[in-house]
Amino acid sequence: MKRLLFAMFALSMLFSHGQSVMVVYEAETKSVPTFEKVMHQWMGAVKTVMNMEDARMRVFREQGTRKMQMVQWFDSLSEMAKHIEDQDANQDKIGQTLQSMDPMPDGTWEKFTESTNFNEAAVWKYRPDLSTTPQTFSPLSQEEKDKITYRRVQYMSVGVGQDDAFENWRKKVNTLDKDLGISFHMAVFENVFGARGSNYMIILLDTSRFDYHKHWEERMKKRQANEAWTKFMESADNMSKWSVVREANWNQIVSLTF
Repeated sequence: MKRLLFAMFALSMLFSHGQSVMVVYEAETKSVPTFEKVMHQWMGAVKTVMNMEDARMRVFREQGTRKMQMVQWFDSLSEMAKHIEDQDANQDKIGQTLQSMDPMPDGTWEKFTESTNFNEAAVWKYRPDLSTTPQTFSPLSQEEKDKITYRRVQYMSVGVGQDDAFENWRKKVNTLDKDLGISFHMAVFENVFGARGSNYMIILLDTSRFDYHKHWEERMKKRQANEAWTKFMESADNMSKWSVVREANWNQIVSLTF
C-alpha cells in the first residue's frame, strides 16, 4: 500500500486535476459468501470513519475464475492519493469501528484469511476522447445505469512508440461507427500503474453477456456491409503494433455496491 501511495503522489504531479481514474483491486477467493460478508463489514467501517456516503465502488466477479474485481472511481489521481493516505492514517479508527459493529458469525475472519488472496492493484486513467460512454452511458438515468451489470474487458498491449497510432485508430473506428449509426457503451482506459503487460483497457458495458454478443453481431453486420469500414480495416496494419493480450467477462455483484 505504501508503494502504491508513493507512486500515486509522484504521478499525480504529471496529470491534470480533471482526469478521472479507476482503481482495480483484484482478489482471488475460494468462498464468495465469506468474501461478501467481510466486504460489507469492512466497507461499512471505512465509509463510517471516512464520512463517505458514496465510496464509488462496485465489485465484479470474473466469470470462469475465482477472481473478484473491486473497482473504485476517483475524479483525479491526486484525489485518489489523498484517499489512500487518509485511509492509511485512519486504520486504528477503522479497526475500532469494526469491533463496535454487529459481529459476523464465528470464524468468518479466519475463513476469509484462509480463502482469499489479494493481488496488486492497478490504476487506470479514463480516456473519454477514445470512449463512447460520454455520449451513450453518461446521459442515462441511474436506474438505467444500474441495469447494465455486465462488462466485457479487453487488455491491450501496444508496442513501444505506437500509442498515438493506436489512439488515432481507435478514434477513426469510433467515427466510422458513428457514421453508421452504431451506438454502444465502450470505455477506454490508459494504464498508469500496475497491470503488467497491458497499456490500455477497453471495457464494453451491457446488460448481460448474452446481450453483449447479440449486440456485437448486429454491429459487425453493419460494419462488414459498409465499404468505408471494410477498406479501413483491410488497410490498417495493426497486428505488429498492438493486440488483445487477455479478455475477461465481469458480472457485477449488485449487493456489493458501496
